[in-house]
Amino acid sequence: MILYLLPGVGCDRRLFSRLQLPGMEVNVLEWPAFPPGCTIGDLAEVMQEGVDKARPHVLAGVSLGGMVAQELALLTRPEKVLLISTWTGPREWPPRVRLAHALGLPALIRPATMCVTWPVKRILGPRPRDIDKLLWDMAVDQGAHQIRRGVEAVLRWKGSTWKGPVYRIHGDNDHVIPLRFAADRIVPDGGHIMVLTKADEVSQALVEAVGG
Repeated sequence: MILYLLPGVGCDRRLFSRLQLPGMEVNVLEWPAFPPGCTIGDLAEVMQEGVDKARPHVLAGVSLGGMVAQELALLTRPEKVLLISTWTGPREWPPRVRLAHALGLPALIRPATMCVTWPVKRILGPRPRDIDKLLWDMAVDQGAHQIRRGVEAVLRWKGSTWKGPVYRIHGDNDHVIPLRFAADRIVPDGGHIMVLTKADEVSQALVEAVGG
């Protein structure tokens, strides 16, 4: 069984650097360049090239990665999909996300505004300085255009049509994607980046979900 991990928008494989998954074969799928106007389905089409469909596998994604994992599942037919800090569709959006979508706020994500707006990223949740630096380094490496196109893809997504097994891991202190739905594993005081800040709890949940 292979576990494929998909990071969130503005992140790469370093997002999973604190996870401890002993005895598991893990493969992190890296993002391609996001073209203008891309959709979640478009990203899944590209990402499927990194999945060995002939072998039993599980897809696990954080935030944007979880949304892409649900579309990717339609193409690779995994044993299950593990959703970490993510949505299954617009019906789970809080009002502020609908407002941001209506106002076209993702268009403000530009190279010149990244430094100015970085303090707003505190909505991701409190974290020590080393994790904050890691998030910033990943965001800079991904670039503002990539981040903006990823956010825009999320906002134009109509939701998942995957009908196979799904296991949801979510924090009860996630201010980006508030817990407004049922979850299989709730991480106490887990914020949106709990894969870094609550790595032990998330690791345990992943091991149990893959083995269960």
